[in-house]
Amino acid sequence: MRSNCFYALLFLLPQILFAQKNELPVPFGYLLEKAGLEIFEPLDAGYRSYEPTENDYLNCQYAISSNRENLEIRYYVLPWTDSSSNTTVPNVATFRVLTTVATNAGDAIISAIEPSPENLLQDFNADWGMTYFFTPKPAFSDKPACKMLALCKEGQGTVFVFFLFNDPGNKALDRRATAVKFR
Repeated sequence: MRSNCFYALLFLLPQILFAQKNELPVPFGYLLEKAGLEIFEPLDAGYRSYEPTENDYLNCQYAISSNRENLEIRYYVLPWTDSSSNTTVPNVATFRVLTTVATNAGDAIISAIEPSPENLLQDFNADWGMTYFFTPKPAFSDKPACKMLALCKEGQGTVFVFFLFNDPGNKALDRRATAVKFR
């Protein structure tokens, strides 16, 4: 029994010791600070930062992916600006982003889930939020499915988190649901 624990620890030790947080690009770190946001990068499952391919729709400021979980997570942050309705009216900003990255195919379906105010505050410290499921435009992602989390904190900003995946039953979607939080 004791030797089994030793071997299990020996197997997990490299994963524990070498799990590292990715280095955030300075401009993205500035946006997080300006919007009062924290991101929670997974230290397991081999997530690595990458530069998403530029596209004509929406160029996210930061992205990570894991081959093990078959999941990409992209971030787009809009810091609050009192003079801009793009940042002070989150439902309008969200609709713009959603219609920009979701496919325009006639048979495409977009579903929306509005979290309860209690969950928004407890999980994200946000004042407003929505979650959408849709098929992204091929130029935005080669993945066939996207879960977009949109959150806003008045006076701080709006963040969009795109979870891009192949399999709707991907359990990593639940584990990575709280990828960001407002301070």
